[in-house]
Amino acid sequence: MKRQTVLQLAAVLAVVVVTSAAQADWPNQVAKCDQLSPGLDTWAMASYLDDLGGSALTADDFLCTAPTPITEIRFAGFGYNSVEPTAFRITFWGDVPATPNVASHPADPLYERTIGPANPADPLKIGWQALGDFRYVINLGEEDWFLQQGIAAEPVVYWLGIQGVMPENQVADYFFWTAIDRSVPSWGDDAAFASDTFGYPPWSSWGWPTPGTGPALYTGPFPSGWFGSADMAFELMTPEPATLCLLGLGSAALAARRRRR
Repeated sequence: MKRQTVLQLAAVLAVVVVTSAAQADWPNQVAKCDQLSPGLDTWAMASYLDDLGGSALTADDFLCTAPTPITEIRFAGFGYNSVEPTAFRITFWGDVPATPNVASHPADPLYERTIGPANPADPLKIGWQALGDFRYVINLGEEDWFLQQGIAAEPVVYWLGIQGVMPENQVADYFFWTAIDRSVPSWGDDAAFASDTFGYPPWSSWGWPTPGTGPALYTGPFPSGWFGSADMAFELMTPEPATLCLLGLGSAALAARRRRR
């Protein structure tokens, strides 16, 4: 076997091994944005789709400082009356910064996927899984990764939307996305909300209203420690740099091999 052929075969095997290891629960992931581990609040925000046309969308912002793919989404929430979603609709959006009269909110949608449940027999576990304690994880297949564009010198703000797709023929089938404990710091502006069903088009702020930040979704008393603001409980995972480098080198080797044919 020629030395060139051996090297090409080694490159192919490296891609297969690295890809398989990475996709099997992505053990080499790092947290891109963590608003989940500090603790969960007792408050949660409606964010769902039902078979009767009812819908609500809660979204929260995060900062991208490195052009890495988001491969997994972890979050907390619950179905009303213990009714679990049949799928989750995941959206990523651009950012409209706050002005003196309007709170910051999502811009145009950049990405939309409906993710069905993972097959427990599937070693890759692609799809969503309930982890208990009102926690969920969505493992995205490579074709569904969200590719971010920001860098440290020019960071980009994105918004994440999570909606539970509720089963058919259910009454009051809502999904609620849990807020984080507001006694701990979090990044960015308040979560945003839109719902024709509840009469809040196009976007409103989930935070405590202040002058010049748009309509208030809730005007009653907030719990102690809320600090007049609302962020959502989620964590975004991305492959660690070493894994990305190996995948990139393997892909480059395969591309080079194709060009020689």
